[in-house]
Amino acid sequence: MKRILLALACLLMLGCSERTDRIEAKLLPYLQEDLKFMVAETIHASGDRSALLDEPYYRIKDFRLFSGAEAEIYAAYAEVYFYIYKDIAMYEQRKYRYEVQGRHWDRYLKKLHFGRDSLP
Repeated sequence: MKRILLALACLLMLGCSERTDRIEAKLLPYLQEDLKFMVAETIHASGDRSALLDEPYYRIKDFRLFSGAEAEIYAAYAEVYFYIYKDIAMYEQRKYRYEVQGRHWDRYLKKLHFGRDSLP
């Protein structure tokens, strides 16, 4: 009886967990939507697109997958820098975490920094 319960518990845990490649794949569309929103918000506020880069972009600076007890609530973490301005040396840092229960990415920090992208 104990073996059956243990086997069912293992199957349940495996069925509830999500593959890491799917977690990563879910992040990219979320980042694209954030980038589009940032550009649209800036255009709406200024009424002009001239201050923006021709092709705004983002860079994933840190990405981690958690395992074991660390992954019970959040399975992954990402830190992303968004670059949208042409003449202003400023970028936005956003941090995300992947919520296991809801199976979605959650943005929990937005912060502006002065500086340019270190990579051309």
